[in-house]
Amino acid sequence: MAGIGLRRLLERQLAKRKRTPIEYAVLATIGFFVAALIKYPNRAILTNPRPDLKALGRDAPGYPLIGNLTDILSSRQSPLEYLHKTFQEHGDVISITLPIFGRAIILNRPEFMEHIFKTNFENYVKGDMFRWNLTDILGRGIFVADREEWRFHRKTASNIFTTKLYRSLVEGAFKSSAEDFSTVLDRAIASDKPVDLQDKFLKLTLDAFGKLTFGLDFKALLSEDGPNEFGDAFDFLTSAADARLANPIWFVTDRIIPGRWKKHWGCIGILDEYAAKAVRNRRAETPEQTATRTRDLLDHFINYKSEDGTMLTDRELRDVFVNFMMAGRDTTAQALIWQFYCLMVNPRIMKNIVHEIDIVLEGSTDKITYEVLMTELPYVKAVLHETLRLHPPVAKNVKQAVDDDILPDGTRIYKGEFIGYSNWCMGRNKAVWGIDAELFVPERWLVSSDTFPGPGLTVNPTTGRQVSPYGKFKSESQFKFITFNAGPRLCLGMTFAQLEAMATTCILLQRYNFKLVPGHPEPMVKGSITLPMKEALMTVVKKRTNVPQRGFDGDVGGDSIDLSQHEE
Repeated sequence: MAGIGLRRLLERQLAKRKRTPIEYAVLATIGFFVAALIKYPNRAILTNPRPDLKALGRDAPGYPLIGNLTDILSSRQSPLEYLHKTFQEHGDVISITLPIFGRAIILNRPEFMEHIFKTNFENYVKGDMFRWNLTDILGRGIFVADREEWRFHRKTASNIFTTKLYRSLVEGAFKSSAEDFSTVLDRAIASDKPVDLQDKFLKLTLDAFGKLTFGLDFKALLSEDGPNEFGDAFDFLTSAADARLANPIWFVTDRIIPGRWKKHWGCIGILDEYAAKAVRNRRAETPEQTATRTRDLLDHFINYKSEDGTMLTDRELRDVFVNFMMAGRDTTAQALIWQFYCLMVNPRIMKNIVHEIDIVLEGSTDKITYEVLMTELPYVKAVLHETLRLHPPVAKNVKQAVDDDILPDGTRIYKGEFIGYSNWCMGRNKAVWGIDAELFVPERWLVSSDTFPGPGLTVNPTTGRQVSPYGKFKSESQFKFITFNAGPRLCLGMTFAQLEAMATTCILLQRYNFKLVPGHPEPMVKGSITLPMKEALMTVVKKRTNVPQRGFDGDVGGDSIDLSQHEE
């Protein structure tokens, strides 16, 4: 009885005692957490419910308060495969939520792309969140710019991309770069060593684009293997930029991972140094020096004057440099990297592309001209486009809605929500590209031609050149094949990139045979804004012994193809 009395006395004392501030804080926190769990049972905190999407099965299942964060973090080694699988499970419209970032509606059909890139173009912008993530790397350049700022960059840069420039590049700079590449391959052949094509193509495009647009000679390709200061810094930053887009607390994790913040700003410093060098060199030119060279991209920006006479600052010119170097170096290099991998694992297609090159060019680099690349090498062009369909250098992107909108299928988009898309995934969408969407089939880009020569070879009476036996190239809607963006934001350098890749391909395949080293694994994608391979593309290169000479009129054994099944 005494024990019971003592317990009751203690209970009365506790009931009379006032709670401490800490206890109240703990109780309030628990109450807030429980209320939040009830309000956000399957989505990220501070996001609005979308019962309309849930009813249609378009909500990717998420967790309380964090939404789909664990899915994104667990798939960071293979985000494209995760997204592709999610589309297959939930259809071509899926919704995810992330803390801080909010809700993203991710789309996978051409009609959505046409709506966003054309029909209601002004409603979808890069947005403040995108700029906040990348501003320390890209500044206010064209990749993160919107509206008037973007129009300025585009209008100024468009002055350089002309047919006259393309003709001169094909017959000059692109051939010169391919000659340098041949020198590197000859060295490897002489030493009987395999070649990392990924490393070499990245150096090729760095040298070419740096020299052509900013007057910088990086001398990366012909130098002996070793550190590539600018390229290594660039690769680190593009990887960091990609990681940020999947990590809503990057501004914390970047600072607590040992050495990461210091390396990040060290790499930015390297980019700044090269940009400053390009601007400094250009400002120091005499009028006589300027008159002896071709006007380039930097000229247009450095000489720009606004209506009030204001010129761009060195910081603004730095942003121009970084943004356009990313566009010109990474994208074309990665197109070539993936293309040569696809050719090496598809011997039939390699045989066909070499067959066409031999027939049309007859072993002569002199016949590689702007007109020939654009119209007379349909199989070469088809191989490049098929590569870009399956391995687009910029494989995913995001925009933000300025106002409420309704997509063509009736899906509602609310102000502030993000719109995501992946041309990597859309290129594998069987509802868009057919049952063989995941296969490498260049013939999907070809149709029969009136001058299709059949089993023999014919000569084009206008040009006097032998005609490709593979029909003619058939382009696709830019909203279906969205590798180069679409609508008003269609890539300014699209033709530049295609010509550089095709000219390089023709010259290299005229001279060399390429095979993967024995046991080469299937390449994985490295995390980046663009689409690099995670590991080296190790290749055995040998000189060709059956190179045709001018006047070639024989058959080197390309496979015949049935184009009828690919005609519309």
